[in-house]
Amino acid sequence: MQEKILISRRGRPKTRDREQVLEIAMNAFWNDDRAAVSINSICVLAKVSKPSLYRDFASEDGLTAAVLDRYAKVVLSPLEDKLKEKRPLSEKLDALIVFASSDPSVKMGCLFVKMVSARSRFGDQTQKKITALEKHLLDTYTRLFKDCAANGEWHGKISASLAAEYLFLQLSSAFSQRAVGKKPESIRKLLTLSFSVLR
Repeated sequence: MQEKILISRRGRPKTRDREQVLEIAMNAFWNDDRAAVSINSICVLAKVSKPSLYRDFASEDGLTAAVLDRYAKVVLSPLEDKLKEKRPLSEKLDALIVFASSDPSVKMGCLFVKMVSARSRFGDQTQKKITALEKHLLDTYTRLFKDCAANGEWHGKISASLAAEYLFLQLSSAFSQRAVGKKPESIRKLLTLSFSVLR
């Protein structure tokens, strides 16, 4: 009777799938300056080899762009959902104040805001993602004010696009303050004041 010979596969077994690597990278970039987080450190944290990471993401730029996509889905989409709810504008603005000042998901600030402020340091693929996401958010905010104006709820003396840009900048500032440890109550008060011109 012929014996079966078992041949072991060479190389390290894949211990993390793509989504787990993205989650680990997202949290590492979010906790620290993206430029300070090396690919080597991501590989150590995720327990994957560098060739394996490059097979999945092609480059450092590809990884960073994929992380931004994941962040948009996990953190920014719920923010957009708050704006799509059928509630008065004042309640939506109040919800944004609570989200930006005290929601646990942005206790470290906003990864997207951090990336916007340092966009020139990223590769072409990530820069394009940043620009596209920025436009998407501004379009979402503009649509909010246009819809509220159309139903007679908002009578702003400025254009919807300018109101959207103002909202974007105020939220970005609030997220930056969260990142440096400013107290939620202080952020809430500042946002309440800054949003008063939009009510």
